[in-house]
Amino acid sequence: MPHPYYALPLRLDEVLQHRQHPTCSLPQSIAQNLYLMLTTHFAESRFDASFGCSLWDEDFSNQTNSRWKEDIRQSIETSVAAHEKRLVQVRVRVDLVDQEIQLSRTNRRVKRRLSVWIDGLLMRTNEPFSFQRSLFLAPLSTE
Repeated sequence: MPHPYYALPLRLDEVLQHRQHPTCSLPQSIAQNLYLMLTTHFAESRFDASFGCSLWDEDFSNQTNSRWKEDIRQSIETSVAAHEKRLVQVRVRVDLVDQEIQLSRTNRRVKRRLSVWIDGLLMRTNEPFSFQRSLFLAPLSTE
């Protein structure tokens, strides 16, 4: 059975040439949507100003504050509840660590790494679902 969800990035050039757009499974589609939520700031999306999370707003704020992690976790949890209806019983965990990055043989840099875990159940099948991504902060970037 073919997968009914479109894979990202959208390839409109393929559609305009009447080719089949790449598809993906339900868990892959949910993971793509969660990643978009993490990397989108509020009001960036024209179709819904509430899509995204506060991570972009908090990127350069004082991350050593224990309240910072809880605020980010709550923002992600609220966004997932509002924008990913294919998941139920969602639990969000975040962790912030310093990670040394090797820029060259002699040059190293320490960056803050935010790891996000989102677990829940697929609404359609009641199967467990897990998602994990890490983002580097100040400035925000992916691995």
